[in-house]
Amino acid sequence: MMALLLARAQVVMAAASAACRLFVFSVMPGLLPYMILALMLVSRVRAMNPAVLVLLGFGGGSPTGGRLLRLCPLLSEKQRVRLAVTCSTMSPMFLLGTLGGWLKSPETGVCILVAVLAGGLAAGALAALVPRRERPAATQAEAAAALPMGAAVEQASRTMLLVCGTMVMLRVFADLAEDITAALCPALTLPLTTLLEVTTGVERIAALPLPLPLRTALMAGATGFGGVAVMMQNRAVWPEGMLSLGEQALWQAVHGVASFLLALGLMLLLG
Repeated sequence: MMALLLARAQVVMAAASAACRLFVFSVMPGLLPYMILALMLVSRVRAMNPAVLVLLGFGGGSPTGGRLLRLCPLLSEKQRVRLAVTCSTMSPMFLLGTLGGWLKSPETGVCILVAVLAGGLAAGALAALVPRRERPAATQAEAAAALPMGAAVEQASRTMLLVCGTMVMLRVFADLAEDITAALCPALTLPLTTLLEVTTGVERIAALPLPLPLRTALMAGATGFGGVAVMMQNRAVWPEGMLSLGEQALWQAVHGVASFLLALGLMLLLG
């Protein structure tokens, strides 16, 4: 892989630059300040209501959910699994602002937001039904101490570097794969890109010459699934609480399929 990076330096530089621009202009502006405030809030509420926690996690998107869940050791196993699946997606600000902007229709952003949230709740509820061994319950003393603003800024900034790094690396891998498969099997390039780095994938889906309802549904499905970059982010910030890699991939796939079907149905209903 290192030799390939050197051999295809122009592709690598262009891919990394594109990922950095997308991160700086579309991801970090909304995610960083939200994550700082969310960390400060959750660290001050020892027994956070799971319904409130899922809304806070979904509000920030990946990996905010995993970062917040790490501060709540008092959750039961079923609550942990349900929230880990539901919160492993993009933030509403990205769905409404960026995706709606790419489609030149704020209504489609709302449609994607509703579909991804509902799909995540459905996938999380199904995942919680799977029998699993209950972990020893944490004690109140094990809950995280309240974070002052300086510590919250530091932790959120470190997490943002993780987000940027995974976006850059997976965008590089995606563009290298596209460079290789373009001549062999062009039909694989977009699915492979979306699988590896979802923000790049949905940006390209938005530009496809397809009917608006289908593009909207495909973007909702891709966003609900999240791809490898989102999986890496969540597993990095909360390794001890995540599902196995196979389980995580399965439930993110369920999330993606549910989001696709819900978004398509909503778009067809709205005409």
